[in-house]
Amino acid sequence: MSKRNRLLAAAAVLAVSAGGARILAGRQVRDSAAAVVDRCTGALTRPDHPPSSPNANVPPHVLVDSPECRGRANFFDGTLVGLGANGRACATCHVAEDAFQLTPERAQAQLRALQQARLNDPAADDPLFRPIDADDFRLNGRLASDYTTLVQDGLIRVTLPLPASVRLVDPAGNPATAPLTDEMTVDIWRAVPSILDVEITGPDGQLPQWPTVSPNQRGGYQLDARIDTLQNQALSALMSHAQATSPPPPRFLDDLAAFQQTQFTSPGVERLAKAMTAGTTTLPDPDPVLTPLEQEGKAVFTRACAHCHGNPDHPSTTTSLPESIPGRIFQRYHDIRTSCPRPALPPAGSPAEDWLPCSPNVTNKIRTYEITLANGTRVRRSSSDPGRLLAVGDNADFQKFDVPNMRGLARTAPYFINNSAKTLEDVLQQYRAFFALIDRVSPTPAAPGFNVLSTDGIHRDRPFTPAEEPALLAYLRKL
Repeated sequence: MSKRNRLLAAAAVLAVSAGGARILAGRQVRDSAAAVVDRCTGALTRPDHPPSSPNANVPPHVLVDSPECRGRANFFDGTLVGLGANGRACATCHVAEDAFQLTPERAQAQLRALQQARLNDPAADDPLFRPIDADDFRLNGRLASDYTTLVQDGLIRVTLPLPASVRLVDPAGNPATAPLTDEMTVDIWRAVPSILDVEITGPDGQLPQWPTVSPNQRGGYQLDARIDTLQNQALSALMSHAQATSPPPPRFLDDLAAFQQTQFTSPGVERLAKAMTAGTTTLPDPDPVLTPLEQEGKAVFTRACAHCHGNPDHPSTTTSLPESIPGRIFQRYHDIRTSCPRPALPPAGSPAEDWLPCSPNVTNKIRTYEITLANGTRVRRSSSDPGRLLAVGDNADFQKFDVPNMRGLARTAPYFINNSAKTLEDVLQQYRAFFALIDRVSPTPAAPGFNVLSTDGIHRDRPFTPAEEPALLAYLRKL
């Protein structure tokens, strides 16, 4: 297919309305792309994000030959001619009409549609359902067909190499005494993160800096910040999730990055990103006009959440404060106990720690890791997702993850690395439990976790109260 025909095909895909259908490999399947067209076609964009486009009057059949528009074509292209891929496009999992992420509801609907289509055409296909993301892939390979985790939890398989200091324990035995396996990689299951706001949510060069010598000590891409550029992120996804047998050329990846860097949760965030890129001294506040209740919620957010999500020098909501208490260095990456299993119940008489439940599909994927420390000592720890441990190999990185974007929260449910929070109310429930845990294990201001609880190093004044939750929720939904 010529470059022009490929771009026009992408425009046709983009012009399909939500809930429409398209032809792929000779079959009709549900389309994952909303009618998101602007600078590349001149057609209408989604109503919540009107474009500021110099090409607004370009006829709909014309696609501008620019890095952004070529990247958009690449993003929605499931053919990937010459790459030997499996029929998936970036948009297969980063669903445009779902804020460029994948929800369990979307996976369920597509599976039902596929099953219905196969009643008439046994060869009907949907590229979302590839054996690599089936639960039984390691057992049945190309014949795998159990998509329980994908459909019920919206999670995909991520296969990562084990660092030299990390080994897996045989799951068939007692985790404390079972022998080690000879596995060199491990499968973990993670949510598909949105691409919105990636222009400002990757490596930022700001403090705080993660103290362990490791990749991307000042932020990165993916939930564990293991990837340094959008190009490398796209390359990794194409080679693993799309199972490309040949890598794409550099310009293909550059164009994908250019497209993603134009996608924002709101015009306000887009203005902020442009000001940050320009080095503007006084950055614009991307918040829309707030009601009195939302303004109250913003004050609660600033006190209770901004130590992780509110660095004023890089107001992306993904960069922590260098110091959460004056004089005490804060962390770049965090463990808010979203991996499973959840922490053990507190001792009798302690305040309740009401953690969100773990999905059975996540619980059954818990593995035990044996980690060799710098002094040669070995420890064993169990987790459904050990986070940056797999990128670094240091016990200090166990279950540590990057700070996620808070913008557009009203459109990006479910939440957390494994989609365990279905609503923003669930998010607050998890944080109530987290604050209660840190309060219990930090008896004095000198305790390591006290800076999570305090704004001044003296008072335990950071956690939000039940009375503040309605205002906080109102603000989070407005972000």
